[in-house]
Amino acid sequence: MAVTPDEGEIQVVLFDKQIPISGQESQIEYDAKGTVAVNSEKIADVSLNSANSSKRLSEFNQLIVPNGKRSTLILEDGTKLWVNAGSRIVYPVTFADKKREIYVNGEVFLEVTPDKKRPFIVKTKEMDVQVLGTSFNVMAYETDESSSVVLVTGAVQVDTKDDEDFRLEPNRMFSYNQGECDIKEVNVNDYILWKDGLYTYRSEHLSVILDRLSRYYGKKISYKSDVADLKCSGKLDMQEDLEVVLDGLSQTAPILYKKIDEEYIVVKEGR
Repeated sequence: MAVTPDEGEIQVVLFDKQIPISGQESQIEYDAKGTVAVNSEKIADVSLNSANSSKRLSEFNQLIVPNGKRSTLILEDGTKLWVNAGSRIVYPVTFADKKREIYVNGEVFLEVTPDKKRPFIVKTKEMDVQVLGTSFNVMAYETDESSSVVLVTGAVQVDTKDDEDFRLEPNRMFSYNQGECDIKEVNVNDYILWKDGLYTYRSEHLSVILDRLSRYYGKKISYKSDVADLKCSGKLDMQEDLEVVLDGLSQTAPILYKKIDEEYIVVKEGR
């Protein structure tokens, strides 16, 4: 199998323009006055007092983070999102009076600002996650077979597209895979340390690990089924170069890798 990453810069798509952002990391921040800033520099001003304000505020913005890049997004209510590689977030400039909704295709860690009058809802292709104020991780790439929610603090309710409802407690993970639902107790750090550049895995298939590395670094990684089926446990520092990370991975799994042009090819040792 080969994982082909998307290319390009981080993009902020506003109601009237698309803004590319250079660099591996960025911070996009909205405030209650309608100001939009990237890395503390003002890039747009949605005037809430103008004649077009109601029309503009009914439209949605997007944050597009390609493979190999990461970003943080601070919404107008103060909710903060850490956005992982290969993700797209769709959100309003300002939230409605009775609820706060965003759409996620990818992986985000959220710290939601409490507001009992306006529940916060994360919508994905397979499920909706509703909270009042809490911190949790959502992984829901539309190209992946499985989706998950890991709750760190507070409480959330997960509604699947099959009209099933599940309530999560802290240190629990909800997973959804082709109609099958599961809840189990987990070490939440294993699922949220990616925002700090660390990746912890326990008895994980190597295919999952390599696909995650491909997204994170924005590099093509190829492997066959004999590599995909291997399982291993460990921790990777993804602030290191990809080749350093692959060297570390090869010390815990019987694999070798080589680079041909811009592609990394991983094979089982002895093949």
